[in-house]
Amino acid sequence: MQLTGKRIFVTGCASGIGAGTVRAFVREGALVSAIDINDITGEQVVSDANAQGTGQATYYHCDITQRDQVFEVFQRAEETMGGLDVLANVAGVESAKPAAEVDAEDIQAIFSININGTIYTNQAACQLMQRQKQGAIINFSSDAALSGMPNSAVYAASKGAVLSWTKTIAYEWGVKYNIRCNSVCPAIKTPMYDAWLAGLSEAERNAHLQSEKLRVPIGGSMGDVDKDMAPVMVFLASDGSGFIDGQIFCVNGGRNMVRG
Repeated sequence: MQLTGKRIFVTGCASGIGAGTVRAFVREGALVSAIDINDITGEQVVSDANAQGTGQATYYHCDITQRDQVFEVFQRAEETMGGLDVLANVAGVESAKPAAEVDAEDIQAIFSININGTIYTNQAACQLMQRQKQGAIINFSSDAALSGMPNSAVYAASKGAVLSWTKTIAYEWGVKYNIRCNSVCPAIKTPMYDAWLAGLSEAERNAHLQSEKLRVPIGGSMGDVDKDMAPVMVFLASDGSGFIDGQIFCVNGGRNMVRG
């Protein structure tokens, strides 16, 4: 019960890492406010987590590309929980397109969620956390930001920007408000990854899976949300990580080895 009493906000809760994070936080005793735009699946994730854990989660609809909506939902959730200790900003999108063919609409679609959404949710959390002079923010980058990702240049660029933003606020908000901010670069199997795989030809898919066996020292493939990712999220939300700030956590089985 590492998170008993913790008041946590989770974005992108309807599937993948966001859903696994909600399950883990509720299992560890936290009070969780979970948001998404996919209401049916988001509410189901929350319901399932509440049935299996000792904490409690509540679902809210929120589009993180809309700044006013973000601040309003954060305020409502904070009033219900009685404060805010942790933000796990998991929400994100990916697209596949050759770099030479990227247009303004592609950039807007990716950056509005991955960058604008990160900034808006972080600002809303900071506004609430500074009242209590402490807090923790966990932002999501990607292995693509560290090594590049062919046919996903805008996605990789957006996740690189998340790293730079997080390092900057880790210092600025750490000094001003005692809010620590870290980023995660996962290589985890999610519905988004499954969709990407499904879009490949059989030959491309086999080649990719074979290359993963050589690139990933631990397991030879992407990791599992509940087994490999969730425990890291619990640690970063817990008091055990209280002296960690501005760092990059690569949860990727050794796929990329970097100094954060």
